[in-house]
Amino acid sequence: MPHSVPLSTRQADRLITALRHGQDLDDAVTTLGLDMAAVWPTARTHPRLAVALAGRDPDTDTERGRLARADFLRLLALGLPPSVAELALAEGDPGRWRGEDPAYAQACAAASTAADAYASRARTRRMTPKVTRTFLDALTAGTTVEAAAAAAGITKPAVYQRRRRDSEFAAAMDAARATAER
Repeated sequence: MPHSVPLSTRQADRLITALRHGQDLDDAVTTLGLDMAAVWPTARTHPRLAVALAGRDPDTDTERGRLARADFLRLLALGLPPSVAELALAEGDPGRWRGEDPAYAQACAAASTAADAYASRARTRRMTPKVTRTFLDALTAGTTVEAAAAAAGITKPAVYQRRRRDSEFAAAMDAARATAER
């Protein structure tokens, strides 16, 4: 199949609107003056278009949730550990999703397992003094531990792991929280 130039965002949005209003794909492509060969590569990188091509409305809460879940699976399949994938996703609650839906939990495990075959030594983000300061500053500003960790580019479990083994860090966290409460 020859390579086509993907649709522009505006063209994809117009096609989605036509599909949402019940227009047949072939008719919509013709009416909008688009190249059908450009629709398919666009759908690969335009999740809303993919949902519309599947015959569903991409702008419903259900489909937005489905897209977030698909993004999380993609991140796992690319080799990110679940805690880092949650930071990258920055929406929804993947831990809750896995707990509520056994089939989704199995899909997450399968995506992670598939990525393991291609694994290399992953870079772990260390809690350097600069990262620690960013975390504590965000915590002092009144954010949650989870939000402060995300602002510093680390995971919530990493924060609590460090808190357990470093009494000075634990004291700094407590002081930051106390300042935020004032």
